Amino acid sequence: MTAAGTLACAVGIGFVMQSGEVAELRYGSSNIPADDLKIQGTLSFDQLSPPDLDLAKAEPSLDISEIILTSAEVATPETLPSRETPVQISTVLKSSLEEPAAPELGPQLTCPVKLSAEPYAAAMVKLSLTAPCLQNERVTVSHEGLKFTETTSDTGGLDVAVPAMSEQAEFSVTFANGHRVATTASVQTVSQYERVVLQWQGEDTVQIHARELGASYGDAGHVWAGAARDVTAVADGRGGFLTRHGDSSAEDGLMAEVYTYPADPSYDKAALQLSVETEVTDRNCGREVEAKALKLVAGAILPIKALSLAVPGCDAVGNFLVLNNPLEDLTVASK
Repeated sequence: MTAAGTLACAVGIGFVMQSGEVAELRYGSSNIPADDLKIQGTLSFDQLSPPDLDLAKAEPSLDISEIILTSAEVATPETLPSRETPVQISTVLKSSLEEPAAPELGPQLTCPVKLSAEPYAAAMVKLSLTAPCLQNERVTVSHEGLKFTETTSDTGGLDVAVPAMSEQAEFSVTFANGHRVATTASVQTVSQYERVVLQWQGEDTVQIHARELGASYGDAGHVWAGAARDVTAVADGRGGFLTRHGDSSAEDGLMAEVYTYPADPSYDKAALQLSVETEVTDRNCGREVEAKALKLVAGAILPIKALSLAVPGCDAVGNFLVLNNPLEDLTVASK
């Protein structure tokens, strides 16, 4: 019995040792430290802390006890984003990281508008307007109560001659959109002339008639739109001249006529007869024609005076309505 037992123990030990060597050859050594095999029971953080570390003095970086994970916050493989899924940055975070984009500006158009003034003979001033972006535009030219409507050219230009009404003369041009440009000119010869200005609006044709030195209608001394003369008339002593201002083709435009004559005491003003006249037509018969008149005397402008002409009925078409001495007694006569 003793021999049989001894033999059985030997056989068992040899099997275990052989199986261990075979396993090591087949699977390799586990290389598990011997000390780890001695750990038994529950693993605590105290057992893993180095013996010389004072946890009471260590500054806590994370309180695990306060972290509570719920099932809704635990990511599952199905909820994790795939590589193909772009990660969206929240709007709040994105706006805090990015600087606001500058507003996009459209093309900036520059259209310089320039107005210049140049004095010349008989206290007249040449106005030159340049407005390349405002072609064929309606404008209003203004100077000391004198106003008239003009139209710019196909290139946005305008050249007009305006009688100066003051030595330090200011001129302005106002566009239909309200834009206004102005300029000034020093006209030292204004006091050498006197002027009568007549203004009206629309299709009505109102005219200044000046009869110098007792002249009759049609004589050499009769100055009006049909025989206006020019600035040379005052230069050679023949008398005055008449200028017409405004674009008659402009709808309901402002029109003006200005009669200029010498202020020289040697000029016989007593022999000068002035009248405002209008022809009776199909357009104005039976209604009133309104106008305004002002006068420049000795460098001073007299107040504007409103004029009203009651036009006869249409049976008087072809006749003329005459307002004699418009700035004095306002006597109306017919001829």
